Amino acid sequence: MKRRDFFKSAFAMGAGLVGASALRPLYASQDLEEFRGPKVPDIDAVKVTEHCYMIPAMGPHPTPDNFGMFSNPGFVVTDAGVVVVDTGSSVQIGEMVLRQIKKVTDKPVVKLINTHFHGDHWLGNHAFVEANPDVEIYAHQLCIDNLKSGQDKFWFDFMQSNTNNKITGTVITLPNKTFAGGEEFEVGGVKFRIHHFGQMHTVSDLAVEVVTDKLVYTGDMVMRRVANMEDGSYRGTIDGLSKMAEMDIKHFVPMHGKADDVSLINEGIEFMETIYTSVEELYDEGLSDFEMKPIIMDKPFMKDVASKWPGYDSALGKFIVVAIKEVEKAMFS
Repeated sequence: MKRRDFFKSAFAMGAGLVGASALRPLYASQDLEEFRGPKVPDIDAVKVTEHCYMIPAMGPHPTPDNFGMFSNPGFVVTDAGVVVVDTGSSVQIGEMVLRQIKKVTDKPVVKLINTHFHGDHWLGNHAFVEANPDVEIYAHQLCIDNLKSGQDKFWFDFMQSNTNNKITGTVITLPNKTFAGGEEFEVGGVKFRIHHFGQMHTVSDLAVEVVTDKLVYTGDMVMRRVANMEDGSYRGTIDGLSKMAEMDIKHFVPMHGKADDVSLINEGIEFMETIYTSVEELYDEGLSDFEMKPIIMDKPFMKDVASKWPGYDSALGKFIVVAIKEVEKAMFS
């Protein structure tokens, strides 16, 4: 069977391009071009500080209309090259990010950092490896472990399904180097520090501090959005965000929502504390999750602030269920 016919057969069966080890040599093959999803429209990068940029999401959730571009890839321009923080949900988004970087600088991309294992933060790695096979891709070891245990395929399928197959052509491309947290390094005169506060949004969350600019890329550890807490910890998030609030930082860039000052962190703490402490009290009174929800929604912070966040009405119930499980685990451990 000819290679072109092989790939047509594979896609017809729904196999897709999901095996990086076997397909890596074919990244640049013209045979694959006809199987790629559509190009993602350019979104100009927003300059946050002297060296730091973000590319705003096209929506709060992945849809066919936004091509799965629902998080904010970031990048830091230094004299020696560009450091990218999270690469988006597909090769197409990664290619779009590269185009925006080239509008800002002709410096090469020298390092990628994936903040955690959810697919909108690493599936775009493919584009950067295609552009430079030797690029370093960093993540926490627990991120790599989760991806290798099946989260890689899960997130590919999730993004493919939610975009109506518009990430087609994306090759799963995992991080190849690790940060454990606490690392400090310099690239082209810009100082960086990596933080891992334990389990927050996931067990593998990394925060990337650009020390020179007093800025932190927070990943999904904080966001004015109610979406996914299944892999996280309330108590871990409250503790981690409390440490972040004490840092000498002027700018926090979440991967969902707008960059802001420490008020973003303080709101994140209050949101998590409101849910968790309320669930602790109401669980002790014997209430079910359905009974808890209207009581929690009536709390001042929830009515005045959180109710305006994307996903509040649809996902708050899931957040309460996760909080109940964590309360039970704490009670019986």
